[in-house]
Order: sequence, then structure tokens, then C-alpha cells
Amino acid sequence: MFLFSRAQRSIVGTSFKCGRRGFLLFSAGIGQRAPRQRFQDSQVFPYAREQVFDLVADIDRYREYVPMCTESTVLRDTWRIERVPTREPAKQSTERRSVQAVLTVGYPPFHERYTSYVVLERPWRITATADQKDGIFKYMRTVWDFASTPVGATTPPPGPVVLEGGQTSAHTLVRFSIEYEFASALHAHAASLVFDKMARSNMAAYLARCNALYGE
Repeated sequence: MFLFSRAQRSIVGTSFKCGRRGFLLFSAGIGQRAPRQRFQDSQVFPYAREQVFDLVADIDRYREYVPMCTESTVLRDTWRIERVPTREPAKQSTERRSVQAVLTVGYPPFHERYTSYVVLERPWRITATADQKDGIFKYMRTVWDFASTPVGATTPPPGPVVLEGGQTSAHTLVRFSIEYEFASALHAHAASLVFDKMARSNMAAYLARCNALYGE
């Protein structure tokens, strides 16, 4: 979702703006451990926040449209629900759900299978952290943030957006970030191009899926 990854060197990258993408790479030399990579993207979707959140939260269907995702399975017996303080003044608490999911990504003959711990805070945020016991990642964390926003805005407003008649905004500013580090430099060399390509094509895939499900 992507359910997605340290050496001390200078950072190569760009500033991040809405609708623009940036990629940060901590370079590692020979004999150093695998580099940590970071990627961020943001874009306004012409759909309600709840619609976009529910689409990203539907992990079982990732294999149908997420780039290079060949398997996506939610482990049903790992669902957990807890009450947490809400960000909405009208409510005192809301549900926060968590679950584990297994994903396989890559392209023949290269495939990587790993388990992610996913936390869903509807409709604001989804985070996914890879299980280090799988041995693939030393670290991997993906964050999706969803904010209702007026048409044409590039940053979320300070408070709820309410349209005429009391309806909430039908546009959503979606922010996606991923940070990952492979467990070994050798593994990173083989897999880094795959994960880079996945991260860079991720946002477009989710927007296309929204178009298909909700209409353009």
C-alpha cells in the first residue's frame, strides 16, 4: 500500500510539493550495509476522503492493480480493534483497527514475500510496517495520509471543509511516504530497482483504481 524501507553519506534528493515526487537515497559504499531509501508523493484525488481511505484499506485486492504486486492476503485471525481519541471535536473516541497482511512483490524471476503490520485510522491515516523476522527488510514503513480539501488546493485546510448544504468536500489530498532498508547490501542491490519502480508508480495506480470504481 505500499505496504512498504543507513549509512552516513550525503543526501541526494529534492523538496516535496503536491503532485510532485521526490526520492531520497542514503548512498552506501562497498562493504557498508544496505542503504535506507525514502520516497514521498502527494496528489489531490477528486473523491471523498472515506472513498479513498476504503480503497487503500482493501489490501486483499492489491494484486488486481498495484504495480508488481502478485499476492495480497489479509490474515483474518489477526484483526484487532481498540478505542482511541478522535480528531473530530464532535466525537470523544473512534475505532482504530490493526491487522497483518502478506504481500508478494516483484516480477519474474524476482519475487519478495513479506508480512506487514497494518494500522487503519479511518478516515485519516493508514500505516504499514514490515515484520523484521521475514529477513527481507531491516526496516520498512509506509504511511498514507488523507485530508479533505477544497478543489484546487495543494495543502490541507486548518479545519474541516464544509460545502454548501453541509456536505463535506469531495476532494482529498493524499500523501504517500515509504522508507525502507534491506537486511543486506547484496539483497538491496538485487531488489532496489523493483521497489523504486513500485514506489514511483504507486500513486497513479491508486488514482486509476478510484476512477474505475467510483467513476471519473
